[in-house]
Amino acid sequence: PDDNNAPLDAPPAYDSTVGSSSRQTAPVEKSRAPASVPLPLSPAPSTVKSRVVQKSAWEELGDEMGDLMASLGLGTARHRATTEVRKTVTGLIHDLVRDQSIDSVGILDSCSEVCAAYEINMPSLLQRPYIEGHTPLYWAIVKRPADASETAASELPPLIRALLAYSAPLSAETVTDVRLACLQTCDQWLFQGLRCCADFSALPYKDQLLLGVQVPPDTVAIEVPARHSAPFTVNFGLAHFQKRMRISHEVRLDFISHARMWELAFFVAESTGSGLQQGQWAARIALLDTSPPS
Repeated sequence: PDDNNAPLDAPPAYDSTVGSSSRQTAPVEKSRAPASVPLPLSPAPSTVKSRVVQKSAWEELGDEMGDLMASLGLGTARHRATTEVRKTVTGLIHDLVRDQSIDSVGILDSCSEVCAAYEINMPSLLQRPYIEGHTPLYWAIVKRPADASETAASELPPLIRALLAYSAPLSAETVTDVRLACLQTCDQWLFQGLRCCADFSALPYKDQLLLGVQVPPDTVAIEVPARHSAPFTVNFGLAHFQKRMRISHEVRLDFISHARMWELAFFVAESTGSGLQQGQWAARIALLDTSPPS
């Protein structure tokens, strides 16, 4: 769109902040923060949630109709301005996942403020599969560089943490897209890191009620052999296992190994089928639907 017609409080154009991907500009050295003031790694959850504009399905449909009318040169000036802001925000997010060296937190925070001003539901916008059929979170995961220094205690990459915070709460479709990204890159470390993130909501709702908002520190460690065809070992620990079994009747643990996503589940038998007595505790391991056959 023409810059002269852009809303005054729209996010800064990508060219003016970090440089266009199609035009090379001289790098600008960023000033370092004082040693006593850590650089922001993720937005404050309270700040993000206070800006989220909640809309019903009918209101979301109305926004889409407004976008269509604006693209045809119809509708009110407010609708046309909102459409331009939405296009600018999606363009900036597209560039964030393409060039992951950009200050993602600062740009997403600016986008969040403008979306709130124009009553745009930013979590809904971030969860649209508008980048080659997938969400921005999917591309942030599949494009992230591997880091040999990552350990179980390492934090999630800044871009992924920020996208999670601004996308929450995640829909079932977005969670599926994120799981697929981890599977396609065989990223067991990131998958387990996401599972321990409150914004990812990996726990069943009954377990969330039972255990509170704190995600239990279930641990999974995969011992992968040198030969791909050799057996692998899974070491795991489950928090409050007996309590969860008695009340929830099932404890699940998903993990990635050998380019497949596996489910290890402990459950209470509800019938006498499969040779189990009703009420008996049992376990199963299975491949999930998104995995290729073993």
